[in-house]
Amino acid sequence: MTRELAYSPPQASASEEPSVSRGFLERLARGAMFALVIQVLGAGLAYLSQVAFARWMGLAQFGRYTYLLAWATIFAFLTGLGFPLSVLRFIPEYRALGDQQRLHGLVNLSRAAVLGVGLGLAAIGSALALALDAGTATTAVVAAAWLVPLGGLINLDLAIIRAGGRVIGAYAPSLVIRPLVILLAAGAIWTARGRLTADTGLLITVGAFLLVALLQSRLVGEIAPRRIRRGHAIYEPHGWLRVSAPLLLVAGFQIALAQTDLLIVGSARGVRDAGLYSAASKTATLVGYLLVALNAVAAPLFSEFEARKDRAGLQRLATISAQWVFWPTLAIAIGLALLAPFVLGLFGPHFVSARSALLILLIGQLVSAGCGAVGYLMSMTGHQNDSAKVYGVVSALNVPACFAGVQLFGLDGAAAATTASLIAWNLWLHHLTVKRIGVRASILSSLKAGRIQRTRT
Repeated sequence: MTRELAYSPPQASASEEPSVSRGFLERLARGAMFALVIQVLGAGLAYLSQVAFARWMGLAQFGRYTYLLAWATIFAFLTGLGFPLSVLRFIPEYRALGDQQRLHGLVNLSRAAVLGVGLGLAAIGSALALALDAGTATTAVVAAAWLVPLGGLINLDLAIIRAGGRVIGAYAPSLVIRPLVILLAAGAIWTARGRLTADTGLLITVGAFLLVALLQSRLVGEIAPRRIRRGHAIYEPHGWLRVSAPLLLVAGFQIALAQTDLLIVGSARGVRDAGLYSAASKTATLVGYLLVALNAVAAPLFSEFEARKDRAGLQRLATISAQWVFWPTLAIAIGLALLAPFVLGLFGPHFVSARSALLILLIGQLVSAGCGAVGYLMSMTGHQNDSAKVYGVVSALNVPACFAGVQLFGLDGAAAATTASLIAWNLWLHHLTVKRIGVRASILSSLKAGRIQRTRT
């Protein structure tokens, strides 16, 4: 990776006055801009590929594709064992301290564990699919099973590269190259055959995942070179796993909250409605990409500020994040709400019926942006157990709420349950960031702080 593509967060010694200076803000803005460009480009390609798949596959095949992909996504996150979040916490600390031995030990152990668990799950899933002989769906199920180890490794390597300060290197393979390869390959097959099935789409996705995994593996080698890793690594498995275990719960509950609605819709109402709901859900998530982009840079910095016990820096960074994220997010949400029939119509004429579900989901995304980076603030400052509790309780309540919502109100009920859960976990985590860390991360707190400052001046 070339030097100009690397984003290195500002370092400060314990003796320095920890502050969020203008130079710091410029570097943060530059890193966030890199991340935002990648996120927007990746989101556009991913969304375009979903639109194309919906048209090339038809509603039923597209529903099956998204349904199996949702299951693969859940298991891929569980395969991570919490390491994608724990490396974000530990690697910036080890880099700041110059502790290369522990950094290399963490990279070695985490990658071996994630790949081992993922391969085991893929083998079990494939064996079960073949034993049950699901007919025409067998190929699709087996392909989805092998997305699990690849997805788990991709998530981990992305976090390692991101923690190493490589914003573009972390996100470009997964967010840009992967959907581009999927789109081009699927387009070529559709052009040649005139049709695209769910199993073909999943096989293409497996190939794209494999390519991304190979590219990211090379970038990980630049963060932790193999010639240094061999024989010079220090392992602290008990300490790392003690932190990773609750972070695994956090990651698992997060992905469960993100996928429960689609899985319940697919199970209760069939793959056709799953396809409709998937279009609304993926459209709503476009609103959250600005928060994701800023968190891509801010999360390792939260860990650095915590290591220096710089509460003022944490508060300043949280305030800036809220200000930079909320207002553009509000504008995007309003735009999508106004253009909902046109945007959903891109998937096909039947998808416009998911408009009300989209509008409900947009409310949850807007509240999430308004609460700020509360999830990362908790996880990166040693409060992962509290985060796991919040996500666990909300996830457990979300399942029956979503099921009841689907039975009573269809897609709108699933969207309402998901939005209520999203609002509940964000408000709860915001309360805990104030109570445990003393940091107020919401846009309302930012506006209040601004009014107080203007009054004093």
